[in-house]
Amino acid sequence: MTFDDQLRRVLDTLTAQLHDEVSRRARTALDEVATAAQSDRDQAVAEIRREHDAVIAARDQHDQEVERERRAAQADLERERQAAHAELERLAAEVEAGRAAAAIAEAAPPPADLSALGARIVSGVRAIDDARTLSEILDTLVTWSAREAFRVAVLLASDGRYTSWRSAGFEPAFSRGEPVDLPPDAFTIPIAVGGETVAVLYTELDLDRPDFDPGFAAAALEIFAVHAARCLESVTAFKAARAALVKTGNRADETTDDSTAEDEEAARRYARLLVSEIKLYHEPDVLAGQRERDLATRLGGEIARARVLYEQRVPAQVRKQTDYFHDELVRTLANGDSTLLQLT
Repeated sequence: MTFDDQLRRVLDTLTAQLHDEVSRRARTALDEVATAAQSDRDQAVAEIRREHDAVIAARDQHDQEVERERRAAQADLERERQAAHAELERLAAEVEAGRAAAAIAEAAPPPADLSALGARIVSGVRAIDDARTLSEILDTLVTWSAREAFRVAVLLASDGRYTSWRSAGFEPAFSRGEPVDLPPDAFTIPIAVGGETVAVLYTELDLDRPDFDPGFAAAALEIFAVHAARCLESVTAFKAARAALVKTGNRADETTDDSTAEDEEAARRYARLLVSEIKLYHEPDVLAGQRERDLATRLGGEIARARVLYEQRVPAQVRKQTDYFHDELVRTLANGDSTLLQLT
């Protein structure tokens, strides 16, 4: 073996060790980010619940207290997102620096895909941030995950069973609401809201591609899934906080047009939140009910539960004027056909 061969073997060994170290550090940093995000999320949810209890106990200070806590929570969330973005950029820069150092040692040009990976992760996180509804968050998660793993799907989880929400790269594509049986060795990443797994990100990694790094792809998918879960929780939590602005009971001094408009808008938002959750978590029943024209029979229990929550939050004078809850059922669940909600 010539000296050049020996030198190249040593450089190959060092390069492999450096790659392993960079991967290990990246995974460690990602785990720390996920742990910190979980802790921050738990604190934010606990704070919102305490404020909600305070609203019920002290109605006279209701508006000012909820608004103050909402702004504080929104500011905290923005700081957390900025910190997460900065951490992702730092990790991408660190990975790129490690690869560059290894390339210099080998006297070869550095790989060009690492900086692109970091940019894609940051862009994907920002795209998920920009989503404003539960459906948009899940759709955006599929879109950006497909750029890393080529075959991905978001599956809704309920009682140990999975139903398809959306897929990309699978042939044939999964149909919305279709039951899915996962293989025992399936690679899935849980999407948890309030400590409960409501969906999973399922992927099949393309290990045969010569330019594909499964370690980096798995890390990117983990970041997207964890961030999507936090965004789902944020949307749900802030919608609930806004819905709490609906005043309970009658107040003699609430006679102005501005207060009436505010009550009506709050009732409309709360109805939209309740019905959207029914559609999200019971998508197969919604589709079957539309097809068989028996939505009220299939979803009677969920609709009744949501109706009770709606009537507990919305003042009686607003409910008497307009039934926003029924309007939202017709619009969201029945696609505008009120006859689908008639008992059969």
